[in-house]
Amino acid sequence: MKQVIFLVMLITLTLQTSLSSKVDVVMAQMDKMALKNEFSKQLAGLIELKMLQSSYVEEVLKEIKGIRDQLIADQTVEDQEFAKKIGQLNVEIEILEIQTEKLAKELQRLNQQIADLNEDISKLIGTQQSQEKQLSTLNSKEEDIRNQYKLEIETISQRTTNNIKSIDGLNEMIAKLQQAVFAEQSKTTVLSQQHTKQYVDQLANSLGPNHPITALVSVTTKFDVPTVTRIIQLLENIRDQRIQENAGADEYAVKVTQSYEVTLKEVTEVRERLSANYSRTLVNLKRRNEENALSTKSRNQIQKDLPIALDLLQQYRNEREIVQSNYNLRSARRENEVKIITQAYTIVAQQVKV
Repeated sequence: MKQVIFLVMLITLTLQTSLSSKVDVVMAQMDKMALKNEFSKQLAGLIELKMLQSSYVEEVLKEIKGIRDQLIADQTVEDQEFAKKIGQLNVEIEILEIQTEKLAKELQRLNQQIADLNEDISKLIGTQQSQEKQLSTLNSKEEDIRNQYKLEIETISQRTTNNIKSIDGLNEMIAKLQQAVFAEQSKTTVLSQQHTKQYVDQLANSLGPNHPITALVSVTTKFDVPTVTRIIQLLENIRDQRIQENAGADEYAVKVTQSYEVTLKEVTEVRERLSANYSRTLVNLKRRNEENALSTKSRNQIQKDLPIALDLLQQYRNEREIVQSNYNLRSARRENEVKIITQAYTIVAQQVKV
């Protein structure tokens, strides 16, 4: 019995001595690894502990392989999560890039449209002011035409009335002078001073005090039949002239009225055209102002939205850069760790054959 116990103890001691020797070899080789860092140190400590705790190197290899498989599985999961995350970010970035580009183009278009509208509005305001001035001038001209026509008709009417009075007065005076001549025809005599004064007053009333005939009669000292006959002839000429004036007055009034109506019609037609153009100008000006207000409102909104969209786009780009950078760092670290584990696995696996 004692011999069996001693044999077991001897075998155990032999195995421990052999395992301790393998641990030393593994640690020495791992210490010489090219990929040496904090992870390799921690892995070496873990392998040393596991090899000291286990009597079989195969079990240690199994654990090393499990760690490597876990790292590879973790990388696979992270690859999938990264692809999903980066895909989502790319979609968001692409959408925002399209939106910001569209907003920028729309802003450019609105700026040009507003500039064109302001130019149109400026021209329309100038046209409006010019048309208002033309209409005002035309209205004044029409009023002048009406006043001139009214004055001319009144003048014709007053002249006709005055002529009628003058003709009546002349007829009366001519008749009296003729009676006086007929009464004195048989004897060459001078009209009485009283009659002379009466005729001068009547001439002054009919022809006016400054008329040449009035003046002639007033300075005539001898009123014999030949002189009075000559005066009668002069008065008859004046009367006939005024009768002709009145006869032509109606025709002249008709011509004046016709000319007035033609001129007034032309003025009315011009005003109607100007008024129509003025109305169109006002409509166009109102439309342009409304379009300008809407375009300005849209531009103001875009000027608010575009910076927000650009800022959000930059945030997504920054986030994508961070996600990419972190992914690259973790993937590189994990790849390095897999290489270290693979080398460690090879080193430990060599001890199985010893």
